[in-house]
Amino acid sequence: MSDLEIIDCHNHILRTADHSCDLYSNLLRFSAAMGLPDKPGFFGTPDEAERVMADTGIAHMNILMFTWSGVYWRQGLNVLPDEPADRAREQEGLRRRIIRRIQDNNQWALDQTASNRRLSCFVGVDPVLMDKDTLLSEVENGIRRGALGVKHVPMNHGTEGDDPRMWPVYDYCAAEGVPILTQAAGFMPGRPRHYAKALADFPSLKLIFAHLGHDRTFGKGADAEVLELAKTYSGVHTDVSLRLIEVAEGHVSADDMAAHLRAIGTDRVLFGSNWVISEYLWFRSRPGVTPQTSHDRLDRELEVLRSLPLSDDELANVAGRNFRRITGLAS
Repeated sequence: MSDLEIIDCHNHILRTADHSCDLYSNLLRFSAAMGLPDKPGFFGTPDEAERVMADTGIAHMNILMFTWSGVYWRQGLNVLPDEPADRAREQEGLRRRIIRRIQDNNQWALDQTASNRRLSCFVGVDPVLMDKDTLLSEVENGIRRGALGVKHVPMNHGTEGDDPRMWPVYDYCAAEGVPILTQAAGFMPGRPRHYAKALADFPSLKLIFAHLGHDRTFGKGADAEVLELAKTYSGVHTDVSLRLIEVAEGHVSADDMAAHLRAIGTDRVLFGSNWVISEYLWFRSRPGVTPQTSHDRLDRELEVLRSLPLSDDELANVAGRNFRRITGLAS
């Protein structure tokens, strides 16, 4: 389809080069000691995102504003004083500082979207560090200011989808029709099956599982859990971020990928890339290979998307229409 509109629902656009380097070395823990570049050669900032859209033909990018607050919290606890009263005081100060970082990052993402119609965002939350009132305030303020949804990252918090601290967010989002996009995996926190109780309690909840579930074996484990939840709950959706590369590299056939998407429902699948993190992850799988652009992996994934054996209508749904319908993004 020459006129295919592609909306990338899953992006990690970063604030600055320093922000990118913190993700690279502190969250991903990449370094020269692993045979990788000591820092990335591109940083996933808004100007870089603009170049990527121009080079690839992507029409719109959705920022998932993820603050690796759990990393900051665990690191910060290591430097607190021993004396109990001092420790309690400093720990509360640390919690407040990290919450402020989440809020400031969300504010930055909202500012980006307010000044650029080709960007949108989902605001991030932390149900461990934020209390109920702070959680709801952050979500409500974000939606009021133009956010299209909420980003949840269980691996960051060390929780699962059935953590009761997320119930106020599920309740609000179900009532207001606000989608939640959650990190999913079969090999770390984020197992899709743990969201079954939330989906049962909030049948109208629009829940987008990242990465088709993200099992190490295509179609099994966490991938199969997403499929089963989609059969049961009409609000379950998923994105293909990190998974189309499996077709590009020959691990999964295009026919098998298309069949899996159809089993879920091509009206329930969204295109996403996980850029710029996806490009950094590709460093690890291709040691010694120097990237030619900041979108080498994304280029391969887009080739797969455009060539999947889907009908034009199915392809248009996955590429962009589903995102517009689920989020209400205006044309």
